[in-house]
Amino acid sequence: MNSVSASLHLPLHLSHAADAADGGIASAVAELSTAQEHASLHPTWLTADRFPPRQRDRALRAAVLAAAPELVHLHGLWRSPTRIAPRLAAAGLPLLIAPHGMLDPWALAQSRWKKRLVWRLWEHRALAAASCLQALCSAEVAAIRALVPQTPIALIPNGVALPDRAPVARMALPPPPWADAVPPGDRVLLFLGRFHHKKGLDPLLAAWQAVAAQAASRRWWLVLVGYGDAGALASRVAAAQLRGELPRVLVQGPCFGDDKASVLAAASGFVLPSFSEGLPMAALEAMAHQLPCLLSGACNLPEAFVAGAALPAEPDPVALAASLQQLLALSVAERSAMGAACRALVAERYSWLQVAQQTRQLYSWILGGGARPGFVELRPSLL
Repeated sequence: MNSVSASLHLPLHLSHAADAADGGIASAVAELSTAQEHASLHPTWLTADRFPPRQRDRALRAAVLAAAPELVHLHGLWRSPTRIAPRLAAAGLPLLIAPHGMLDPWALAQSRWKKRLVWRLWEHRALAAASCLQALCSAEVAAIRALVPQTPIALIPNGVALPDRAPVARMALPPPPWADAVPPGDRVLLFLGRFHHKKGLDPLLAAWQAVAAQAASRRWWLVLVGYGDAGALASRVAAAQLRGELPRVLVQGPCFGDDKASVLAAASGFVLPSFSEGLPMAALEAMAHQLPCLLSGACNLPEAFVAGAALPAEPDPVALAASLQQLLALSVAERSAMGAACRALVAERYSWLQVAQQTRQLYSWILGGGARPGFVELRPSLL
């Protein structure tokens, strides 16, 4: 087990689901797996949701052991994968666990008592059993270190694929779902992701109502594209519009593949005023598509503000309304400059090829076949 290149079963990615049920984690694992294939790592991917709930933990553990991986790269917390993690470690499998922002203080405060109980029952043991933990950003390193002080932490971000900018590639995309509702020449501010209160949708709608007149005069629309709330957001917006509120707001269902590329290509800006994130894939994808971004500090992309690629969008209605006004007032040239800064930033720092090579180095080190990478922070007692 001293050579990563000799392995055909390295790594085994383990997560809850491979679809929208697991939010951005599924997208990140899918993209990482593809990049790792190009780096000759031969990954496999096993998800817990393929097994019935009552037998899930036992069946999942058996499936992992039957796959005989040399290393398990586990994604996300609080579900079957981390419940079985201590037993996988006891069976001799090295574990790399990526919380994907789930140890962020805001995230921990949600369902606090349930998480405290689960933490004591198995979650802390799972993280302590890991050979290494993966953080997506510096803020997550600090959040993990505060709870798991003795385990090494690797800082490896999510990546993003750069879209083809050729006009022929854009022409091949389907029309965006708002094509029949938004007049030609009007601009769309896009929210793309899960409809969950942590995404800051309530303050976003309140802020949009406050700038509705300016948005109309500048011919902007707010389009919310996503899933996960069984239609509750669409119903709320429809009810508000019957009262004469929230003009120029559309709620659309989820988009994947070419349909997602279409909404990103057709939008003029992107907004994500989250209360809590790891490193949001939607924001990276928007930046890759050269969309000027409105991002909260919780998106953990401080370099986007430094580079002039994003404006602050904290999840507070008053502050967010001011940020929206700032975006609406930008000229075409100013938006274009922000978009160019977005693409340059992700090309430099968030290439999937670079991420795949970093995971390759990390796996080698965990298995004892390489030097400790510079992006790995050892536990304090070993510094």
